[in-house]
Amino acid sequence: ISSTTPQHFTNNLKSKISTMSFWRMSKKKTVILIALASILSLWYDQGLIISIKDRRLSLNKGNGECEWVAAIQYTDPGFPTEQDFKKTIIAGYPGGDKRITFIQLEGLTGLSARDEWEFAFLGMTNQPFIKANYPHHEGIWGWQDQADQVVLVVSNIKKAMIEYHDILWDIGYAQTFEEAYERMDNLYKDEVAGVPHENPPVEDFLVWRDLR
Repeated sequence: ISSTTPQHFTNNLKSKISTMSFWRMSKKKTVILIALASILSLWYDQGLIISIKDRRLSLNKGNGECEWVAAIQYTDPGFPTEQDFKKTIIAGYPGGDKRITFIQLEGLTGLSARDEWEFAFLGMTNQPFIKANYPHHEGIWGWQDQADQVVLVVSNIKKAMIEYHDILWDIGYAQTFEEAYERMDNLYKDEVAGVPHENPPVEDFLVWRDLR
């Protein structure tokens, strides 16, 4: 016979709810901290802050209609090529949600991110956010000395391993930068004309996992 009293049960329930709320709030706080780090890293440039303040994630066309606007690329007119940014490396395991992180930073600032391999093979730019897998063997120290701080993205390793294989499968297990770059359009495809994007067979994942 359980000796748990109704009051004891209520207290336990409140404790569990409090713990769950804490973790939900922790995730929210993490997003907020990343946002603040992004803004603060650019805070010293008054002109840039003014442009960020005027930045919008979409164009308001009225009547409830809007148009999504991409972050400005280094080749676009008006990109701040001479600004002295405090650049941020977004580092993590391949497939570990780095893309989600830098997309948030792009949305907050209107400035695009760049991959470590692009710095190494396509040349240096003034883009302030650097997506990196280094020191994993899929990464490379391509940004030279153009970084000042790091955001380390830590994801569930089991989920990351599957996502990592999905990426490799989409680009045909490319072995060089040139091969991967040619097949980039195969990544992150959505359903097109009712035809779903193909997922890697489980058998392919198991063969790759065991070889690793």
